[in-house]
Amino acid sequence: MVKRIITSVVALAVFVGILFLPPICFTVALAAVILFMLYECYSATKADVGMKTIGFISAVILMSSIYFCKAIEWDTFAWATASIGIIFIIALHMITVVAKHGKRNYKDILSNGFLTIYIVLSMSCVWLAKETFDTATMLLTFICAWSCDTFAYFTGRFLGKHKLIPHVSPNKTVEGSVGGVVGAMVICIVYLLIVKNVFDTNMLQWSNVVVEGAVYGLVGGALSQLGDLIASAIKRDTGIKDFGWIFPGHGGFMDRFDSVMFIAPIMYILPMVIFGVM
Repeated sequence: MVKRIITSVVALAVFVGILFLPPICFTVALAAVILFMLYECYSATKADVGMKTIGFISAVILMSSIYFCKAIEWDTFAWATASIGIIFIIALHMITVVAKHGKRNYKDILSNGFLTIYIVLSMSCVWLAKETFDTATMLLTFICAWSCDTFAYFTGRFLGKHKLIPHVSPNKTVEGSVGGVVGAMVICIVYLLIVKNVFDTNMLQWSNVVVEGAVYGLVGGALSQLGDLIASAIKRDTGIKDFGWIFPGHGGFMDRFDSVMFIAPIMYILPMVIFGVM
């Protein structure tokens, strides 16, 4: 537990430090995280060098199209370009199915393509939230996911009695799951109250901070646990304990960002759809 806490504190300090650097630093750091996540997934699925290369090239093309178009304020074109990028990735992997026929299972090749699209698009929503709204709104994704994970861990450790889905993740409990969601709701409410009273952001337009914080915590907390369970299922199917080792006590980038990745799209859309923040 001590190792886990120390790692969290150090990682949080680095994360906060990046936020105070020029905006391009956050963009580059996020792109690096995405590439590391892809590398860990490719390694877990035992992709060969050729498949990894195709995946990385596809990821860079897709990220570049989204970032460039958003940077010059072509929001609609950004998603149109992203769609073209997705079609390109699918076509590239379909061609690889033919080229690798008899050498690689086509299911492995196509799953590689899916992972590339899923990870890049989901994590890009973190950057889009920052560019569309502001840093404070973007941080909600991390705050919700990581607070839920923290509260779920400690609630499950001290109060957990009933297993949640033991065949997928034997250590997760119902009590931990509930504690995680409740904790995320509380932290989101507190965070929004602080932001509302201290910073001048889009979130100052929101009227009922308690309700809004509860909505973010409830939706984000519940979905973040689903993202974590999906990652656990992948690890079980591939026979690994963790995706990586870069974060002692936590694992790799995928282990640390699996829940963030899963809720990033909904946390990006939520202000626009429900609260009308633009």
